[in-house]
Amino acid sequence: MTLCQELEELIPAYALDAVDEKDRARIEAHLARCANCARLVAAYRPVVELLPYAVPQVEPPAELKYRVLAAVLPQAKPQPTPTPSFRSPLSSFLSTLFRAPAFAAVALVLLVALGVWNASLQVQMSQQAATSQKLIAELTRQREFMAVVAYADGTPQHLQGTQVAERAAGRLYGSPAETTLALFVDDLPALALGKVYQVWLIDPNGDRTSGGTFTVDERGNGWLLIHSPKPLKEYQGIGITVEPIGGSPKPTGPKMMGTSL
Repeated sequence: MTLCQELEELIPAYALDAVDEKDRARIEAHLARCANCARLVAAYRPVVELLPYAVPQVEPPAELKYRVLAAVLPQAKPQPTPTPSFRSPLSSFLSTLFRAPAFAAVALVLLVALGVWNASLQVQMSQQAATSQKLIAELTRQREFMAVVAYADGTPQHLQGTQVAERAAGRLYGSPAETTLALFVDDLPALALGKVYQVWLIDPNGDRTSGGTFTVDERGNGWLLIHSPKPLKEYQGIGITVEPIGGSPKPTGPKMMGTSL
């Protein structure tokens, strides 16, 4: 067994200051000329400093300090005793760890990974926030649509399909004095890519005002909450045409359905 191997078993006890004077002298003499063992001792010391904090901390009774002071210095006035700080041994341990060459390379990788993860997390959070806002807006529209249907005066206005959509039918809910209307349609033809259905409110002069756009599902069903600039009673008719996505300022596509008001 080499001297390093022999003393290596004593180094933990040496770091704990738990060896006799003879072994201490041998170890310290060896450390002066052995860099490997010296590094081993240096690695043990921060761990040793943290050992007291690895056991449950017990707060001594407040009167114990005063009893001890009274026994040793009867005239001494009680003085506050500083509380041992966990920061000092921990800082020493972390400082030793951070100075290690291997840790520098690992830390660089971790920093890059954390940066990428943080950017990805921010993107995901932004996407989730946008999705949540869209969902809330959609739920609000649906509640408003159902409220209009529930509180509409009388029977709904029925829309009939034209020759290009003979099976299509629709119902327009709303009170004559209101500007918020609910439209439900069924059996409209499927839309081509890049197309939407657009609602037109027709006033007595024949001018057409857009009431919004909508799409339909695979069964041709769709709905739209219409916010008109004027009350329903000021219009004489309503029509639906096929338009490009985003809608048109005036009707450009075929009329699919409509009715007089």
